[in-house]
This record gives sequence, structure tokens and C-alpha cells, in this order.
Amino acid sequence: MPTSASVLSVNNNPSSPGENDTRSRILTAAGRLFRQRGYHATGLNDILLLAQAPKGSMYHHFPGGKEAIGVCVIQAMALALLDLVDQCRARSTEALVLQVGKQLAVTLEKTHFEICTLFSAFAAERKNSPLLGAAVAQAYADLVDRLVQRLQRDGWPAQAARDKALLVTALFEGGSLLSQAQQNVAAFRLSTLQAALLCKR
Repeated sequence: MPTSASVLSVNNNPSSPGENDTRSRILTAAGRLFRQRGYHATGLNDILLLAQAPKGSMYHHFPGGKEAIGVCVIQAMALALLDLVDQCRARSTEALVLQVGKQLAVTLEKTHFEICTLFSAFAAERKNSPLLGAAVAQAYADLVDRLVQRLQRDGWPAQAARDKALLVTALFEGGSLLSQAQQNVAAFRLSTLQAALLCKR
């Protein structure tokens, strides 16, 4: 699912300004390489080279190696998306979905659609890396829960709100994948419109 790349600088456990900067550079570099090459085709040395970080610093911040970095990248992307939802001042969920979708469409084009498959690529690793799969599942669950809260605020019953939140999430994800395949944002924009209509009262 598309999200802002800027959030990859997030640091959940800073120890000092210098350490925070190194951790941020590693996450930013990893996020970019995972988008461009995929998880398996990205090596730790590639990440360190792009981040201009010493090898020791990586294991200091990410004792679990590349898998731990991947989990943090997923969490950072999820946080960016939730922040986008939370900062939206739309009065209705319908308007919120339209506004969020519009901003995500800009991200799709800015990243040349590379970011579209990142969540699904990590999800595909569930068998070999349960931690990555679990992180993606949690990211989707958090988004659904946030949308459920907004829908219930609009007056939708609990079950209807959850069903609609799941469909909105699926439309965002499916639209982004189709847009990547076609290298055109039209499919994502159409998915956004249909997702918003689902939320209309």
C-alpha cells in the first residue's frame, strides 16, 4: 500500500541524536532498496552502502539483521498511513477516503509506482519470515480499526463499519497494484472513488 517515504526516518528507540541519525539512514536506505529491488534481492551490504553506515551500527540498532530492518520499515510505513488518516480534517469518512486517496496517488507517481507492492511483497514472506508477515497483518489491522472508528462516528453499526473498512482497504491495495502493473494512476483513483462511495451516508 502506498505511503509517504519520509516516515522511514522514524526512530522508536533513540539513544542519542547521532544514533538516531544512523538508524534513520539505515531505514530510509532499506525502504528505498526494498522498493526498487525487492526484499530478497537486497543485501545488508547494499543497505549499509546506501546509508553510509558502518556494519557494527546496523547490528547495534537491528540485532535481528535484515528481517528486523524489514519489520521496522513496515511499521514506519504503517505509521505514515495512520498519521495521514489522523491528520485529515474531513468531517465524514467519505471525504477522508477521498483526501487520503488523493495524497496517496501523488505518492504513487512520485515513487514511479515502486512502493505499491512493498506490503504485498512482505506479506508473501510470511512462510519464511513470520515476523514480516505478522507486521504486515498488523499494519492492515490497524488501518481497518482506524477506519472502523471513523465509520462508527458517522453512524454506521459496528459490523457494517468493519465490513466497509475491510473493503476500503482492499480497494486501496488492489488499486495500487493495478496502477503499478499499468504504470498509470487511473486505477488507483477509480478505486479511491469507489471506496469513498462505500462510506457515504
